[in-house]
Amino acid sequence: MGNGTEPPSVESEPITAARQRVALDELRKFAYPVELRTLAAYVVAARENVPVDTVGDEVRERTAIRLHHIDIPVLIDARLVDYDPESRMAVRLDAHADDRYTGVESDSRRYDVA
Repeated sequence: MGNGTEPPSVESEPITAARQRVALDELRKFAYPVELRTLAAYVVAARENVPVDTVGDEVRERTAIRLHHIDIPVLIDARLVDYDPESRMAVRLDAHADDRYTGVESDSRRYDVA
């Protein structure tokens, strides 16, 4: 930085970190706020393609720390997630909000030109 240019806006940049994309996908499974360690377990399980109940405490805690300090702040800035750091509860703000950031297109959003 230091060259006088501003960093790219989070709102216009794709969510590129795999953990962030997986966290958004996993939060979609919950219709209510989810505790950070629970989200971390689901993120690890999804990334490693294992059952959530097999995720170890150490990897769950490391992932929770990364989510708390790195990934969730990016998702908050992109207005995709709401997070309370005191209770460590996270919730997606909009079920389809991440489509424009992750490059995912849902069939319901495609239009054919007549």
